[in-house]
Amino acid sequence: MSTQDLMAEESIHLRLAKVRKEVKDRFDAKPLNDSSYIMYHMIDQNIPNDGTTKDDILRIVQFFNTLSFFESVNEALRDAYLEHNSLRLGFLTNGALFRTEKVGNKLEVKERYNIHELAKLPSNEYDRILSEIDEQLKNLSASAIENDKIEEKWYFWPGCEMKIPEETTILVDTSVQKSKFVVTKKKIKSTNDQATQIILEEKPYQLEVSLLGDNEFFYKENEEAKEQKLKAGFFAINRSEPEFEGVNADGFSEIDLVLKNGEEYDFTLYMPYNSPRFDVLTHLEISGKNGRVEEFVATTT
Repeated sequence: MSTQDLMAEESIHLRLAKVRKEVKDRFDAKPLNDSSYIMYHMIDQNIPNDGTTKDDILRIVQFFNTLSFFESVNEALRDAYLEHNSLRLGFLTNGALFRTEKVGNKLEVKERYNIHELAKLPSNEYDRILSEIDEQLKNLSASAIENDKIEEKWYFWPGCEMKIPEETTILVDTSVQKSKFVVTKKKIKSTNDQATQIILEEKPYQLEVSLLGDNEFFYKENEEAKEQKLKAGFFAINRSEPEFEGVNADGFSEIDLVLKNGEEYDFTLYMPYNSPRFDVLTHLEISGKNGRVEEFVATTT
């Protein structure tokens, strides 16, 4: 990559950060806009954003779990997340902004932007949106319950702080418990190259890796270690360690991988969809001969 390309990329990142900050600062100042933002704001304020592996994991997990909960109780949030791939990218990464509007008896998502899309708007359109948000937040009630009753308004979710390539297709999947990232080499009609695919699937305490065909995928034992090219096959990278008496294991770890020539690949991300709306409440009544009755009531997502 040339120096000019690097400077252009840095300029884009600065623009994205500026736009996100301008919108987020407004909602941070008035988090009562809706209940989902109140909870986002609490997590944001209470888990440090200092770049440690532990805090990165905690922030991503808590933001995603909170999003999953509010998606199950807020129809506008659910429609925005489920029906629009570009918004899903924003919800999971660095921000999704959308406006709802009543059309007949139905509430619809009318304007919608992830941060990349918002940053590309003409300045007059961008300024109009900020003005509408300012007016909306200025007129908020002191009661979050009352604000939640307002159907037509701007919503902002600042993202779960994952990092995902912009052109990724993101699918919600009830069959996966953790994320599954599929990397497929683009086919070139003029060649007879064999299919190349990389599947990274999160499992408890480990990452399962499946490699098909030749690829430019590398593993690093740690930041200082030399990259090692991975051969085709299936294997698991385990980061759990045995526990010993008197030793406190931190429990938060990171796996470093490198994919070269990324522009030659397509990306698909399968995200778990474990909405409480799909749960079943188990209710078992346990009666004894003496007339005593106990119960087992449970559910989990």
